[in-house]
Amino acid sequence: MMFSDIERKIKELEEELKRTEYNKATEHHIGKLKAKIARLREELEKRRRKAKGGPGYDIKKSGDASVAIVGPPGVGKSTLMNALIGKNVSQVGNYLFTTNKVVPGMMEHSGINIQLLDLPGLLEGASEGRGEGKKVLSVVRSADLALIVLDVYTYEFTEMILREMYKAGIRINKRRPNIKVTKTGTGGIQIHASNDIGLSMEIIKEALIELGYHSAEITINERGITIEDIIDAALGNRAYIPAIFVLNKVDLVIDDINYLRNISYYFRSLGIKKEDSVAVSALKGWNIDVLKEKIISKLNLVRVYLKPPNGSPDYSSPLVLKSPARVADVCEKLGENFIEDFKYACVWGRSVKYPGQRVGLEHVLSDGDVITIYLKKRA
Repeated sequence: MMFSDIERKIKELEEELKRTEYNKATEHHIGKLKAKIARLREELEKRRRKAKGGPGYDIKKSGDASVAIVGPPGVGKSTLMNALIGKNVSQVGNYLFTTNKVVPGMMEHSGINIQLLDLPGLLEGASEGRGEGKKVLSVVRSADLALIVLDVYTYEFTEMILREMYKAGIRINKRRPNIKVTKTGTGGIQIHASNDIGLSMEIIKEALIELGYHSAEITINERGITIEDIIDAALGNRAYIPAIFVLNKVDLVIDDINYLRNISYYFRSLGIKKEDSVAVSALKGWNIDVLKEKIISKLNLVRVYLKPPNGSPDYSSPLVLKSPARVADVCEKLGENFIEDFKYACVWGRSVKYPGQRVGLEHVLSDGDVITIYLKKRA
């Protein structure tokens, strides 16, 4: 099939899906439709990559974590980035599409260096290649966190942003389901699961067959899974990214309580939790510190302070690790010989029962812990 044929078929199946009312009699058919759409999108994406080359910007990662700032044009993403960093790094203008490439910058907060990536505005159709959409979405896929920025006049673009991310294989604020799919040479489709997974075995089998799995083992260690979870696990190329929804320019409607309440209702209707959103004015600096704290919390980072034997901890430059952080992770950051010659470590902080407790490589550290590593003496 040509590009246009695949696109037309996807549109036809999506229209059929919209027309089909969900009930017990139609759930098998709906499951097959969703699997067909997913398979065709994968085929379309492979052909596009082959024809045009893979999407992406040339970005060198730095810092302890990376945050992609994404949203429609004109919502103040560049102003927000400058406010978070504390100086002008990204170009700001009062017209759309000020940013036409990725602008990196570094935010320092509580001893943690966060690389911010100001991205061009995302448009409807981005996942299909409109504008720089594919390149933008590829940056989001590789980031540790996404700031999804809207303003008080464009907040209803949230659905479009989420839809384009979903089509690009990005799953926002969702934990990767504990589902494993392995192709086998023979034996048909074997499903290993408890009885309360929420889907019939027949629906799962039909979806897998539609995706090209005729002999496979699937292990499901989850309750209440959806057919989308099965499809995502079978395709195996989904990115699960935490996100914060940022409502900018709140200063323009601060006195209109009903308007702000309607925005809040809209976010809740999309399933966006209160703790995953923050209202700011990047121009006036309102709530920027609150957003910084949310970024650090959402990234789930652990700061560890090194203490030399018989010395004092160095609180000026923490070692920053992703949670869960083990003593072994500290050693790996310090150098290969720290693992090879490791003897034991002493830890002070919330992760131990008493100060200076002796621990091994697998000990899990807490944010703010102090650690001294002792190495074996070489002959």
